[in-house]
Amino acid sequence: MEALREGWARLRSPISNPRFVSEGRSAASLNPVVTYYLIVIPALVLAIIGMLMGFSAQTVSSIFGGENPYLDYMKPLLVILGGLLIAYGVHKIPIVFFKTFSYPVFVFALILQSLVLTPLGREEGGNVNWVWIPGLPFLIQPSELLKLALLLVLAKSLTHPGARLHDWRQMLVKAGGLLGLALVFVMFGHDMGTAMVVAGLALGALWVAGLPSRWFGVVILAAMPVLGIFVGKNPTRIQRILEVLPGNTERNISKPEQIDHSLWAFGSGGFTGLGPGASREKWDYLQAAHTDFILAIIGEEFGLLGSIAVLVTIALLVWGLVRVCQAAKDPYAVIVAGGVATWIGFQTIINVFSVTRVGPVVGVPLPLVSHGGSSFLFTVIGIAVIASFARADTGMTMWGQSHAFSWMRDPRKARRRRRADRGSVEKVTEQ
Repeated sequence: MEALREGWARLRSPISNPRFVSEGRSAASLNPVVTYYLIVIPALVLAIIGMLMGFSAQTVSSIFGGENPYLDYMKPLLVILGGLLIAYGVHKIPIVFFKTFSYPVFVFALILQSLVLTPLGREEGGNVNWVWIPGLPFLIQPSELLKLALLLVLAKSLTHPGARLHDWRQMLVKAGGLLGLALVFVMFGHDMGTAMVVAGLALGALWVAGLPSRWFGVVILAAMPVLGIFVGKNPTRIQRILEVLPGNTERNISKPEQIDHSLWAFGSGGFTGLGPGASREKWDYLQAAHTDFILAIIGEEFGLLGSIAVLVTIALLVWGLVRVCQAAKDPYAVIVAGGVATWIGFQTIINVFSVTRVGPVVGVPLPLVSHGGSSFLFTVIGIAVIASFARADTGMTMWGQSHAFSWMRDPRKARRRRRADRGSVEKVTEQ
């Protein structure tokens, strides 16, 4: 328990402890190269798993629709490959770029999110959280961009030279105002699940920033009545909460619901699964099988071992993000890394709770695994932003040139000795 307290204290100390910011943690304890690959490799593995499982789950719906399943999957495949290509470029961008464009990106994300109130807004699953942009062959979910934009602007606001992290009045404006604005725009589309993730990632970023602990308890207590009001206004949300209460154990098997099919999928998979592509629940029984409930299909086809492997991979990714948060010397990088780590971890917990009936069905995807263009694109870009911080710390090249502060540490870049250097060496030898 004492070690856990020390870990949390160390994680929260970057900005409130100036010595941590200036010195960071030793290279022996947190190797920057290991940190970099702990981010990149798990992200690539999850993207490949999502690509394969998305095709497996979507094939059935394509066949039912009379489409060629291979051609029908070309669009999501191009989104995944395009997202990885964009992430590759983002992870070589220096941190100064993100600092410069934090506010413009946030304003752009708010404008894009406000389009859900216009005729361009589209409803899916009871939420008007999608936007049709003329000329694009697919819908976009602007709230996914808003998650990343909020983290960037929070980091920029809290690291401003005049920021006083222990002044609640100033933080109410500089942090609470930005978070409140983002939540209001997200709720324009009535997407409570995304709003919960946005609030969670923002609190994670503020936690590692070093804000007083007692403030978080006050914020959570103040948010409970607001959360209750939004739940009470929607009968579907009330029903989903009642279904997971401990006393509600009776199920109408003659009229199974989405969560019933999810649990049957896990049960059918057992320990090792039915085999790749052998899922039965994806045959139009389990709704959203290729999106929010993709973990149930993984559990059915690859069993408990497959499900645990996916969750362990996500845990490794979050661990890599936390390592960046611990070792970064720039407070801006600390806040963004802490927020992205909370984003991935919190969204995974909500999704797992939903598909296993531990919690109510909220409707958030499994990061990088669930099929969804906007979710995958902006999640992988958010991870690439943190990978750029880790990459710079290793001394690897950024946009074709070695990092300005550590270029001699790149083993692929051997410095050539100048003629003057060789001449001085020869003179010393002659003497």
